[in-house]
Amino acid sequence: MKRRDLLAAGAGVAAAGAAVWPLAAGIATPLDEPPQGHDAPWVDVAGEKELQPAPQRAVVRVPVRDGYFTILEEWGAVWLRRLPDGGVAALSAICPHLGCGIGQDNKGGYACPCHDSRFGADGARVRGPAPRGMDPLPVRLADGRVLVQALRFAGGRKVRHAL
Repeated sequence: MKRRDLLAAGAGVAAAGAAVWPLAAGIATPLDEPPQGHDAPWVDVAGEKELQPAPQRAVVRVPVRDGYFTILEEWGAVWLRRLPDGGVAALSAICPHLGCGIGQDNKGGYACPCHDSRFGADGARVRGPAPRGMDPLPVRLADGRVLVQALRFAGGRKVRHAL
């Protein structure tokens, strides 16, 4: 093989690598995860005027960067309730046992359908395999909107631990 052919082949391989590298890196690198802990985003979940005394479920969508775009990805859900003093409380709708979705029961509380954990209206554990009550989430009221900090907590532990 001549030196010129070898250089041409090397340049071709280098050019192909330069063209393919960003694509390969994009495929191999997972999408950005939403920040956790104290850096977790504050997410608009409902209008303050929409809240009733009875708990209501709200879907939480967090901003996630996907290449050049930021998309809203469904993170989970929260249970919102108006407090007697006019404030708002938010409870994560993710069961602290194994992460199933928590729904309302017919007694004014909450229930996990996966392993029959039961929680009171305030989210306190009543019975079942859940090691603790439902996880409360920080709430802010701003410009007539309810904002919830999208925190996740480790499951299966008695002590609440933000991820």
